[in-house]
Amino acid sequence: MELPEFWPHREHSQFVTVGGLRWHVQIMGKGPVILMLHGTGASAHSWADLAEQLKHHYTVVIPDLPGQGFTDSPPPGQATLEGFAERLTSLMAVLGVHPKLIVGHSAGAAIATHMALNAQASPAAVLAINGAFLPFGAAAAPAFNRIARWMSRSKLLAYVTAAHGLFELPVRNMLLETGSQPSEKMLRCYQQLLASPRHVLGTLAMMAGWNLSNQRERLPGLRIPLHLITCANDRTVDPWQAERLSEFIHMATLYRIPDLGHLGHEENPGPFNDIITAII
Repeated sequence: MELPEFWPHREHSQFVTVGGLRWHVQIMGKGPVILMLHGTGASAHSWADLAEQLKHHYTVVIPDLPGQGFTDSPPPGQATLEGFAERLTSLMAVLGVHPKLIVGHSAGAAIATHMALNAQASPAAVLAINGAFLPFGAAAAPAFNRIARWMSRSKLLAYVTAAHGLFELPVRNMLLETGSQPSEKMLRCYQQLLASPRHVLGTLAMMAGWNLSNQRERLPGLRIPLHLITCANDRTVDPWQAERLSEFIHMATLYRIPDLGHLGHEENPGPFNDIITAII
């Protein structure tokens, strides 16, 4: 999939081959390094407006995760939390960057904490925006993963799903269901991504390989500050997750942002910029 002319911050895009994968990465700004990890089904575009504010004081490094956006897909069975963290560690080494802060949205927050817990990165802190840290539930998670694995192997399903992505209304409705109001720019980007069978398959493979069973047990062992931002209108990751986590993680700080939804940083980057600049 080629990078469209309208893609946000296209002038800051570069392609880097690491470990057999061709990565799409955007790097901009100057100063302490912030690594920004998007959530499932998104890409670097999700951070476009927030990065525009941060780049005046920081170097922001924004990769597309494997199999999503414009980054190659990993081999079958490697679209896992552990696999993504290992590949990102290799990418950071090749780029020669050392993040002072890792910011993760949704599933990206789980990757960020995994990297910190396993000493794959040494940030001063991790910031999670509507972080998806906890499994769906002991009963539902195995069934969900089995369904996602089956779906990720169905190329026909990916093409059918991508065909729906060509139309604006289904994509808009999907974004509205997260509790967020998408801008026309974000809508166009998601529409582009969801029209790609490769991106759809990559997203399904990530969902199929996602196992958070050890995440809750290990998070209290995090030895750096964890900043948890939850948006009141989030309909994808219930705000109670961040609230519960803040109670049993010693170095956790909870921030509540009213009005915004799961994609709050896309709706209004201002509050997130303020929090980031206050902690780094």
